[in-house]
Amino acid sequence: MRKVIPTVFARNKKEFNERLKRLSNISKDIQVDFMDGKFVSEKSIRFSLVPNLKKFNKNFEAHLMTFWPEKKIGNLKRKGFSKIIFHYESTKNFEEVSKKIKDAGMKSFVAVNPKTSLRKIFPILPYVDGVLLMGVRPGREHQKFINSVYQKIGELKKSFPKIIIQIDGGVNLLTAKQLKKAGADVLNTGSFVADAKNPRLALEELKRVFI
Repeated sequence: MRKVIPTVFARNKKEFNERLKRLSNISKDIQVDFMDGKFVSEKSIRFSLVPNLKKFNKNFEAHLMTFWPEKKIGNLKRKGFSKIIFHYESTKNFEEVSKKIKDAGMKSFVAVNPKTSLRKIFPILPYVDGVLLMGVRPGREHQKFINSVYQKIGELKKSFPKIIIQIDGGVNLLTAKQLKKAGADVLNTGSFVADAKNPRLALEELKRVFI
């Protein structure tokens, strides 16, 4: 079943609270982006400032655009996350990271940057629950979708027909329609929904063309 998941992209606690409030009113599934200023140039809200999310009764996933993802697994579990997305480019201990995530009772997805060859992640796919393909360079909103990602979806589906493919970055009504045709299963949407005058309507429109 296809899904559209809005994203909390926040540099500080004020932005985090505002976007979380906006999105928790319209979606059962929510992604939170974490950035360390090293793996990507931007910095996000610190882990310590994120409240206990269990009280929201939502499905939270964490997108770690950070080095050393294994160090954050325990904290994310305690905060109420049920899924962690870590970048292939952020660690050399892929199997270990994924095992720790699963041992903690969470789903494990590996993210891949646009310039990374898919062939590099093929050996680790048996250890994860799905793949997130970045549609843009990670770390910034308001970027144009990179068209070569459509081909990557096809390549991934051909080699691993049952793998769940998630797309993050550059999602709008046009790309959502094309991503559906290409075979994507899950879309993350940032500014298209969160910055819309009517976030609920924007999310419903995306779902209409994708689901």
